[in-house]
Parts: sequence; structure tokens; C-alpha cells
Amino acid sequence: MTSAAAAWRAEPGRSLATNWVAPLDVPEHVGPTRPVVNETVVSTLVGRNLRRLRKQHRLSLEELARQSGVSRAMLGQIEQAKSIPSIKTLWQVAQALGVSVSWFLESGDQGQVWLIAPPSDSARVLKAGEGELRSLQQLADVSRDAFYELRLAPGAALSLPASTASRRVNVAVSLGLVHVDVDDVTHPIRAREVLQYETNEALLWRNLGTTEALAFVLIRSLTRVD
Repeated sequence: MTSAAAAWRAEPGRSLATNWVAPLDVPEHVGPTRPVVNETVVSTLVGRNLRRLRKQHRLSLEELARQSGVSRAMLGQIEQAKSIPSIKTLWQVAQALGVSVSWFLESGDQGQVWLIAPPSDSARVLKAGEGELRSLQQLADVSRDAFYELRLAPGAALSLPASTASRRVNVAVSLGLVHVDVDDVTHPIRAREVLQYETNEALLWRNLGTTEALAFVLIRSLTRVD
């Protein structure tokens, strides 16, 4: 089974009936059937997924409100299934969290084996100054750990905002050289080296070398995020 963001997800295969069934008599001039929308189901699904994704990014409601431009009150109502957000609101939240709007409609009931493929617009070779931070987890993963693939072209820098929760960060470099800034000190991390540190300040990773760098980042929240 494959699943990740909407562009990466494939629907599970369907089995087709092989027995022929005589067609039913259909009255003439029958108009199209309008689908029935259960608003309670939709609001519950969107709210549950928003909360899961927000916690996966280690963000409080206040932090997500600042990043998305959607009020804390509205985000709270959505998470509690008290309001069905507009497409514009979902788009703002999706942009802040770096996912597709369709992620909020994922059921999370497709199984326990997942293939997370890179997004279709992910370049095989990054241009100078470009960087990419890709989540390696499913939306339904509600553990306290966040796992990322970090790619940095020469001259690139990527960061995550400060958090109210203290975080333990592990940066394991696979290729190249990654510079990690911790408390105003820069630590050069080479291939097969790992840097572990704790902070609630903004996270910053840079590539000051001459070749593309590849690393894996594990972030664990040490404080509960409501």
C-alpha cells in the first residue's frame, strides 16, 4: 500500500465482480442523484486530522494561528468538530503545515504498511541555495516523535520555528556536511556523525560546503503540547 501526501497516495486495488447481472429497468428522465453529505462525519474527520498534524509538527494552537493567519478560536472549533472550515481556511492551514488540503480528509484506516514516496515535484538534484525538509511519517502517526529527511544544496539553509515545548533533536548526516546552530554556536556535522541537542529555540540547519548534503532529523517533544 502506498500513502503520503495526496499526490503520493494510491488508492487500494478493487476486486471486480465476474458474474453478469441483468440491467435494472430505469425510468426515463431521471436526473442525477445528489450525494448526501454527513456534516458530522466531515467535521469530525477534519478536526481529528488537524489536531494530529498540528501535534506532529509540535505546534500549539497559538503557534499555528500565527503561522496560518487563522484565529486560535477557529482552529479550536475545527479540532473539536464544532465547525466545518471553508476551503480558504483549510488552504491557509495546509500551507502553514506544508501539506495538501486533501490530507485533512484522510481516513487513516487503510492499513499499517506504508510506502512514503517523495513528492512529484521533488528535484533529484537541488539547485544552489535550495533546501527540502520532508516528513517521513504518516498523518495518523500520533507519537511524540517527528522524523524528517533534510536535503540542502550548497549555500542553503532551512529552519523550523521556536516552540513553547522543549525538544530533543537528533541530526544524523548521511552525505556531505551540515552546519547546525545551537545557542549561537555552529557545529559542523559530517557524514555518519550525529548531533543531539535540546532546545525550544528555532532550529536552523545550513550547508556551507560545496556538495549537496543529506541528513535525517528526529525531533522529540519533551513537554506535552495541548
